[in-house]
Amino acid sequence: MPVSGPAAPGPQEVSAALRGLLAGRFGGSVADAEAPVRISGGLDFWVYGLRFAGPGLPEPWALPLVARIAAMPERLALLERESRLQGWVAEQGFPAPSVLELVPPGALLPFPVQVSERLPGITVAAAMTAAPWRVRALAGRLGACHAALHRVAVPEWAGEWSLVGNRLRLPRRLAADGSVPGLAEGLERTERLLPRLEVPSPAVCHGDFQPGNVLVDGHVPRLSVIDWTDAGVGDRHGDIVRTAWVFYLAAAAAADPGQRLALRALAPVVSRAYLSAYRRELPVDAGRLRLWLPVHLLHAWAMAAVDQSGPARLRTGLAEWARREFWRRIDELG
Repeated sequence: MPVSGPAAPGPQEVSAALRGLLAGRFGGSVADAEAPVRISGGLDFWVYGLRFAGPGLPEPWALPLVARIAAMPERLALLERESRLQGWVAEQGFPAPSVLELVPPGALLPFPVQVSERLPGITVAAAMTAAPWRVRALAGRLGACHAALHRVAVPEWAGEWSLVGNRLRLPRRLAADGSVPGLAEGLERTERLLPRLEVPSPAVCHGDFQPGNVLVDGHVPRLSVIDWTDAGVGDRHGDIVRTAWVFYLAAAAAADPGQRLALRALAPVVSRAYLSAYRRELPVDAGRLRLWLPVHLLHAWAMAAVDQSGPARLRTGLAEWARREFWRRIDELG
């Protein structure tokens, strides 16, 4: 992950590039049915909301769309994997956006462009903030939705797409260049755990199943899951503990001391509600949750260290917090 990188294209530029592609493919003129907007973006991805109109457009291309653009052209291979697994779970009836197209770098823009349907709703994180009295209920819905994902059949072609490999990609890169003191030692200790993280019956895992990546719509009874960047196959406990623990990470990352204190008090409540709902659907082995936690703490340590080497978006001191928590948790495993 670079500290700095190329500038993001503007929404009009993204729209114009895709309109040109669609006009050439389907014929006739293609116009914006609504103004293109940039939804979000960071060091890894830029995300845009689009909607097109044209006499020759098939229905999927005339619906609200999302264009996710990888800031690094070399991420095409990862986007291909993500798109294929996301498309698979959507085909199995799980509520994930269908992927319409993955355009390689150079064909439209210098970057890979993934186009998928835009699902309605707001993130569960936004819903929790807007309606704190719904936090437990929303956390329970997260648990039930997550269990439904882990029931989806694993496609034969996804056997090598490792959940733990995705989590360790960044720590391995940073350990190799020595940019984060102590990280290489932490990675070595974590990699000793790898044989214990294997399971005979792996599941499809989202990799970052948390309130910011799940949408809730008041008119639809089920949740929808977006951002499959870290999706893979592996022990579902590695996916579960990421979600159960992310509420504690949010508390540690909060810049405002008052907010940090409030989130710290809320984290165990929300985590328990999520786990309780999940357990009503599938069993959970607490020992395996403890086994996986250092993997996520090592990743958080690496992410926070990179963030604070550039224009910091996370609280100063988060990397040190994650480092201490990592060593405490991994030492507990012996």
